[in-house]
Amino acid sequence: MQKLLEYFNIDAMVFGAIVASVVLAFVLVVVIFTVRYKGLYERMSHLRDQLKQREESIVRLEETVKESQILAATQAQEISQLQENLARHDEEKRKVEEQLTLARERIETQRERVADLEKKKAELETKLEHLQERLADANEEIEKVRKRNEFWVEQISELRTKHEAVKSRLRRYEK
Repeated sequence: MQKLLEYFNIDAMVFGAIVASVVLAFVLVVVIFTVRYKGLYERMSHLRDQLKQREESIVRLEETVKESQILAATQAQEISQLQENLARHDEEKRKVEEQLTLARERIETQRERVADLEKKKAELETKLEHLQERLADANEEIEKVRKRNEFWVEQISELRTKHEAVKSRLRRYEK
């Protein structure tokens, strides 16, 4: 090593300083690369942790999406059922309204009939009163006729009696 120092004409101390500088530079380079590697390693570790968190978040979001799709499908089915129920309800409502309309028409027809029947009833009551008056008049007339008949029956009876009496006298006279 001496020869090498003499060849380059370098003092041992200078050579030691150069070697120390080279070693320190190498150590410094190693430390810098180590620190940088450690920083990159920590950054990579941190990025891996973030990646894991993102992947877990993605998995949770996928599960949420699946649940949302299931919920959306269920809601779509419920909406479909509600629409069917609404359509059925509308159809039933239409039928009930038609029945209500028919019932109102029938009621109106029945009211007209009742009004006509009440008019006829009033006319018949008037006719009945008139007929009852005529019947009363006829009964009075019949009573009068009966009294007259009784009178004439009595008169005829008396005439018969007289006639019989005259006949008997005539027979007596003839005998």
